[in-house]
Formats: sequence, C-alpha cells, structure tokens
Amino acid sequence: MTKWADVLERLVRERGRSLVTYGFLLTGNSRDAEDLFHDAVVKTFSRGKGTVSLGEAEAYVRRAMFSAHMDAGRRDSAWRRVFHLLGNDETQKSGAEAVEFRTDLQEALRQLSPRERACTVLRFYDDLTAVAIARELGITEGAVRRYLSDAAVKLRGMLGNFHDDPSQGVAYAEVHENSRKGARS
Repeated sequence: MTKWADVLERLVRERGRSLVTYGFLLTGNSRDAEDLFHDAVVKTFSRGKGTVSLGEAEAYVRRAMFSAHMDAGRRDSAWRRVFHLLGNDETQKSGAEAVEFRTDLQEALRQLSPRERACTVLRFYDDLTAVAIARELGITEGAVRRYLSDAAVKLRGMLGNFHDDPSQGVAYAEVHENSRKGARS
C-alpha cells in the first residue's frame, strides 16, 4: 500500500464521521453530506497525492467539500428562488430536549441562504474570523459580517436568543426555553 492510500484509510476511519458532520452543517441533509464527503475524497485522492499527513488530507477534503457545496449552490440558484414554496418536513417530536433542539437548529439552518449558512458554519463550526471567512469565500469582510448578521437575526427569530461567542456555543437552555414558550403562545 502506498503512503497516500494509508492516509486515505486512516482519514475515512478516524475523521470520516467528523467530515460527514461538517458536510451536514453545510448541506442540511445527511444524504447530501455523505455524497459531498465521498465526492471530495474521490476528488482529493484520485490522483494519488504522494506523501501527506492526516491533517493535510483532512484539510484538502474539507476544502473540496466546501468548494463543491458552494459550486452546487451557485448552480442551483433557480431552486433557491422557489425554496420557500416547499412545505416544511413534518418530523416526529422526540421526548429528549436535546433532540428537539438539534432538530430545531437543523431546520433553522436550512432556512438560511447558502451564503448565510456557509458564513455561519465557517464562523461557529470552523471558528474562523470574518477576515478568514472573507478570504475563504472570496468576498469582502463587510459582506461576511452582513451575512452573519442576517443569519443571526433569522436564527434568533426561529430559535430565540443565543450567544454569538462560539467559545461559549449556543446557549442551549435559553434557546430551548424560548422556543418552548413560543410554541405555547
């Protein structure tokens, strides 16, 4: 087995689940996330990269996933214009509050535009600064801040208040309690 094949095997075994989760945050759909991950792995390793570390391989795959997602978003702009006409999926409520919140968060992320979702994921999942996000997306820092601001307003409208500081994460109890209050009124 060549070096790149060893790294590929380790990447799928050790980091595959994390990368599929990253894909889910970008796409909002588990099947699309898996497809995004598999396509990125094929694209990244199809040429036999030579000797790379596990970290480098993960960075290559993560970048390929992000680029593929953004390209798909550009191709599907016509679909985005009619997305609001689609009804929401009826999901069965779980008794566990954490599952309810995760479901609410996933649905809220689906309601964001692709750029808003990309900026939000890069900010709060990848912990990038607005400058780094701007560089990553090839847009201005002001545009990133606007997308993040618009996304925060939309998310607050759907989920209630939460902390903007990614080191503190989303204030689960506060958000969940607000969403439950909204459901009762």
